[in-house]
Amino acid sequence: MTELLFKFDEIGIWSELKLEIIEQYGAAYTKAFARTPRLKKYYIDAFSGAGKHVAKKTKAQVEGSPARALKVRPPFDGYCFIDLDGKKTDFLRATCGDRQDVDIHTGDANEYLTKTVLPKIQYEKFTRALCLLDPYGLDLNWEVILQAGQSQAVDMFLNFPVMDINRNAIWHHPDKVPQDGIERMHKFWGNDSWRAAAYVESKQQNLFSGPDKIKQPNDAIVAAFRERLKKVAGFTFVPDPLPMRNSKKTDVYYLFLASPKAVAQKIITDIFNKYR
Repeated sequence: MTELLFKFDEIGIWSELKLEIIEQYGAAYTKAFARTPRLKKYYIDAFSGAGKHVAKKTKAQVEGSPARALKVRPPFDGYCFIDLDGKKTDFLRATCGDRQDVDIHTGDANEYLTKTVLPKIQYEKFTRALCLLDPYGLDLNWEVILQAGQSQAVDMFLNFPVMDINRNAIWHHPDKVPQDGIERMHKFWGNDSWRAAAYVESKQQNLFSGPDKIKQPNDAIVAAFRERLKKVAGFTFVPDPLPMRNSKKTDVYYLFLASPKAVAQKIITDIFNKYR
């Protein structure tokens, strides 16, 4: 059995809550489109995993986002699951069997989305998509976000990986950040404007090296990214994201929902409010 060849990812309670939120929104999403059957609706999961996880606290098995999406009723018209780990996609294929409405791709999600998947999701083509971008860290390129926003046909869940950002790219001493972290942050943000969001000049002058830069809190960096989703990517409606915290009350990531539709903002705000 494929299930025995690898260990399922262990997830914290914050990830379990995220999965509940996405499942609830998915059900509302397909129900809303039931009134316009000519619009074809798709579910895209860019870092899908195996479709099954293990709860860190209880060690119980937890259904992942692909498994939950496949159970949503009314159903989506098609599904796309992407992961770099071949063992995880093999398990997904075994789970889905010979379903003709499921596309499972092993490889780089950034390339597959921008070149193959998202070009098919366009407003004028009467195609729509609910897209989950839940990277394992700073593994997502801005081009994916930009293409989704400009299509005016995508509702996008985005995991803003603030813990990984703080570990690898935005430090209290910016001059000590490794080049790899800087480059990954550039790709995720789209350019180097993240520096202006992450740091401000200290009002106290350093006599030897000039003004010091002060690292901004997570909320400020997240707020700047939210504005970027609206003004640069072109998502009209981007409600305040939901901070997801671990047992130590540390921000692990912020969950965004970005959409071209006002109704999406109302639906997700009601859902988020239950978890805030």
